[in-house]
Amino acid sequence: MALPEYRDRTSPRKSLSRRSQVLSTDEDKLARHLGFLDWPEVILRLAERADSEHGRAACRALPLAQSRAEALALMAEVTEMVGLLVARANPPPLGFPDIEAHLDAVEKGAALGADELRQIATFCEVGQGARRFFANLADASGATPGASGLIHIAAALGTHEHLIEVARETFDAAGGIRDSASPDLFRLRRERDQLAGRARGEAERLLRSPTFAPYLQDEFVTLRADRFVLPLKASFKSMGLGIVHDTSGSGETVFLEPAAMVELNNRLKVVEIDIRRECRRILEDLAATVAGSAESLRADRAVLSRLDVIAAKARLAQDTGATPVELDDGAVLDLRGLRHPLLALHRREARRPVVENDVVLGEVPGRSGARVLVISGPNAGGKTVLLKAVGLAALMVRAGMHVVAAPGTRVGFFHHVLADIGDQQSVMGDLSTFSAHLANLAGIIEAATAAGSDNVLALLDELMAGTHPDQGAALARATLERLADLPGLVITTTHYDSLKALTEGDARFRNAGMEYDLAALSPTFRLKDGLPGRSYALDIAARMGMPDGVLDRARELLGGSTLGLEEVLRGLEERAQTLARAEAALDDARLELERRAGEEHAAARKLVARERELALGARDEVEKAVRQAREAIAEVVAEARKARSVREISAASDKLDKTARAVQSGLPAHDPLTLDVSKLKEALAARALGVKSGPQGLAKVTRPQAVVAADPIPVMVLQSRANTCDLRGMRVDEALAKVEAYLDQSVLDGADAVFIIHGHGTGVLRKVVREYLATSHYVERFRAGGAGEGGDGVSVVTVRG
Repeated sequence: MALPEYRDRTSPRKSLSRRSQVLSTDEDKLARHLGFLDWPEVILRLAERADSEHGRAACRALPLAQSRAEALALMAEVTEMVGLLVARANPPPLGFPDIEAHLDAVEKGAALGADELRQIATFCEVGQGARRFFANLADASGATPGASGLIHIAAALGTHEHLIEVARETFDAAGGIRDSASPDLFRLRRERDQLAGRARGEAERLLRSPTFAPYLQDEFVTLRADRFVLPLKASFKSMGLGIVHDTSGSGETVFLEPAAMVELNNRLKVVEIDIRRECRRILEDLAATVAGSAESLRADRAVLSRLDVIAAKARLAQDTGATPVELDDGAVLDLRGLRHPLLALHRREARRPVVENDVVLGEVPGRSGARVLVISGPNAGGKTVLLKAVGLAALMVRAGMHVVAAPGTRVGFFHHVLADIGDQQSVMGDLSTFSAHLANLAGIIEAATAAGSDNVLALLDELMAGTHPDQGAALARATLERLADLPGLVITTTHYDSLKALTEGDARFRNAGMEYDLAALSPTFRLKDGLPGRSYALDIAARMGMPDGVLDRARELLGGSTLGLEEVLRGLEERAQTLARAEAALDDARLELERRAGEEHAAARKLVARERELALGARDEVEKAVRQAREAIAEVVAEARKARSVREISAASDKLDKTARAVQSGLPAHDPLTLDVSKLKEALAARALGVKSGPQGLAKVTRPQAVVAADPIPVMVLQSRANTCDLRGMRVDEALAKVEAYLDQSVLDGADAVFIIHGHGTGVLRKVVREYLATSHYVERFRAGGAGEGGDGVSVVTVRG
């Protein structure tokens, strides 16, 4: 059976292929398949989001694509419209009036009234607004999301500025014909106003004259049949004062046209007739203009209706959280985060989340390629809703709509979506529920067989339920095995254990179960793939207060095999839920560990930066103290050299002691550079005098010695411009100054390793640099460059943390 072809009722019905004609002989049955899946209700929600009545009618008769290419083109249009809505580049309102009857009338030569012509003008203005909007999108390249398809559609709208201009010039805001609509109308209306003023003045003069004053019922002038008349007492109507045109409701007053006013009223009447004739001529001319554009206007109506339907689809997609999907040629379902669109709308209004499910069937990478999915689980667990959601996803793809699922969803193009869902009991047809199901299932098998190579999606709810359990299970299995031999996919829900066992030894079948919260004894409405679900009849009965004795007897009657399977499934579900909770707890712990590690890493970096800052400050103080000490010692040494006696030498020695103590007091209390201050005097004096101190007599500034590695050190850093210092071509003093500054900055930046390029050359620069690296407090260790790192012309330095 093919799905019914919903089409614009104003367009001619396309001829069906021979196969489609065979498969669509019973429209009532086809409509029932759509009804089982809530498709009519979804279509009504779509129609509510259209602006025009014609657009709403087109939504209610929504056509389904006959090929994958057609469905992709339709979906692309919706995607473009959603992009405009998201970018707030909303298209203008498309609520155009229905003008088909007016077009039919003008084509037959009939004149239209002002209201009808104004509706046509409004229609033209809506079309003009849409055409300009999309034309502007084409001009504003890059300003909005791609909408080339919509721009192309709107480009077909006609330009009816002349009709709009004529209508605006013809009608005023109240819908009346303007005086300026034609020169003759302007002249006639001016003449009418002048005659009317004269006639009213004459009537008021006669009203006060002694000829009429004694016989008047009231003192006012009024109009009857476009003629000015006076209200005369009915008893005086036969006095021959004029022509009686009307009487009051009570009969006590007659409305009399004085004989003196007959000629003036006649002239006024003639002008009124001329005005009406001129107005009719104007309307007839305008109607003739409309008739000449009738076909173009009908074409515009089709375009506007199409845009209105696309906009309705886009609004429904936004309201349901639907997304475009990948459309496959084969029989594939890779539905991610699937939701029922009606439930999504309801929950959106109630601001409650909808449970999302993944449904995978067919040739999907990483899966077995099963073609029949057997879903089991408790009653009211969401099996039927899920079944309908799958069917609606396939239908929405056929209709070129976005699917209420997550991005990444892939759906095959199913030529036939057939369903057996719900109570189908028929009193008029003398069918029980089971008989009705059998009749429908027989039709599904027949239609799937006749479909040939076309993809079929069969959705069967509680297959063969409602009869003898053993016979029903046998019929259900035979039905599934028959459908599994045909092209397409099958999803069925069941409580039969024998259907759950079909997956053993038959790769065409796969199990899935609806999850049940054992702790809360309530369904979660989540689908668990790969394992069957339990029915939970006994658990639910216990929760509902069924006596223990009844439950025990029920378990006894079930027998060991059934209870054994239930217990196995219970154990698997409990294990799965325990693993799921453990996995969730592990994920939480991992996230917490990552958070703490991040905090500790940040704190460590701050601490290292602070320590480096303090170390640099201490070094500055040491260098300052040493510089001052050198200057003082140089003076003492100069005096000592000039000394001519032991006393003078002793005085110089005392002065040197004071200088050393002063230097020691000026040094920082905690300096990361190790300094043996107790022997500073001897060291500084020896250095100043150029004397080499003995192994026990000279204290020296000690630094952490860098390790010189003979073997390559694993440095997990790739060489780049940022972590490389190039010294080639520099003098020794320039090179050492640059290396020191570079290492200093690298420590502040938190670098792990850097590359010092000194080249090979004579080897002098390499020797000096490595001697410096061996004593630098910045360096943890260093080595010569390895293969691919520059060899011995490069020193790879591990920076001290």
